[in-house]
Amino acid sequence: MNEPYSPPAPPAGNTMPAATMKIIMFLLTLFVVAQIIGTAVFGVYLHRRLDEVKKEMHPEDSDLFMRMLQKCSQKDSPMYLKCQEYLPKFQKQLKPEESPTKEMFERQKGDQKQLPIAAHLTSNTNSKSTAVLQWAKKGYYTASDSLSYSDGKLTVQSSGFYYIYSQVTFCSTREASGQAPFIASLCLKSSGSERVLLRAANPYTPSKPCRHQSIRLGGTFDLQQGASVFVNVTDPTQVSHGTGFTYFGLFKL
Repeated sequence: MNEPYSPPAPPAGNTMPAATMKIIMFLLTLFVVAQIIGTAVFGVYLHRRLDEVKKEMHPEDSDLFMRMLQKCSQKDSPMYLKCQEYLPKFQKQLKPEESPTKEMFERQKGDQKQLPIAAHLTSNTNSKSTAVLQWAKKGYYTASDSLSYSDGKLTVQSSGFYYIYSQVTFCSTREASGQAPFIASLCLKSSGSERVLLRAANPYTPSKPCRHQSIRLGGTFDLQQGASVFVNVTDPTQVSHGTGFTYFGLFKL
């Protein structure tokens, strides 16, 4: 009797439980969602960063400039030290160049060193007939604009302390007996009155030919504007007028 043939059943394979499959799918979905969220967040951050870089590349933006100034004014800000370094350069750039004006020229003129107030005069041979010695306006004559000369007198135009000096050289062949000494005086005329500032005397020394003798005077005095100084001698006929013998001068201290 023939029996019907039936093929053998395939061996049963290992199948994954349904719970494990659900967990894997959940984790995979969660990973994909996290990737999407991370990508979106990074895109937003990148977009904002690009905006900040764009603003920094354009310093003319008033809002950014004001924020930078606010940070510079805060001592606890990390930009404070940098601001202190660049602030002088920034101020120099903002400062407009000065154009030449009358005020600038006056300021520069005031900065220049002022010329000294001084005078040096040599004797004039025509002064033999007057006790007030006269001084030549040529040769060794020197006087600044703040001084004026007239009739043997130097007049100051600026008040202050002056050093006044003079040398008078004289010569005589006359006998000294019964004769007064030769006297030279440095005098001041101020406010209509005259007075002697310095005076020196030297006796005559008889000699043939005569022997030169010199009297030197010098001192510091406080002169007012308009005051005049001059040299007076007792016998102008005995004054020697050779080069360098007799002179008179002053200068402001």
